[in-house]
Amino acid sequence: MRWKFWQAEEKAQLVVIEEVAEPSPDLVPEPAPEPVHEPPALQIEPEPEPEPEVPAQVTLTIDEAKGVIKEAGGDVIQVGFLASAYRRSLEEDPESAETAASRKRLRELVGKRLKDRGLLASDGVLELRD
Repeated sequence: MRWKFWQAEEKAQLVVIEEVAEPSPDLVPEPAPEPVHEPPALQIEPEPEPEPEVPAQVTLTIDEAKGVIKEAGGDVIQVGFLASAYRRSLEEDPESAETAASRKRLRELVGKRLKDRGLLASDGVLELRD
């Protein structure tokens, strides 16, 4: 068995390609326009915005403190737990050492959260209202 993949032509023909005319040397290319040099732009740095003053002393209720911390993007879960413990202790015995210690822990935590968010000066004091 024999396979035939192409057919051969008996007479080959020449393909004539038209010649492209070369440009005449009489034409002179136009010179490129000169670049325009602009003076360098003056870069004026904007004045930094004055940072708002951070208060050194803040007086808030527990709910106000939680709202402020939450608004600033902070976590108030631990604050909520300590606030519940303080309120429970306050109802049982307002004058006990446990109530005072619970209030102190809550105040320190809220103060730390406010300082972390830049809402209280680093040496600032927080007072909790009932």
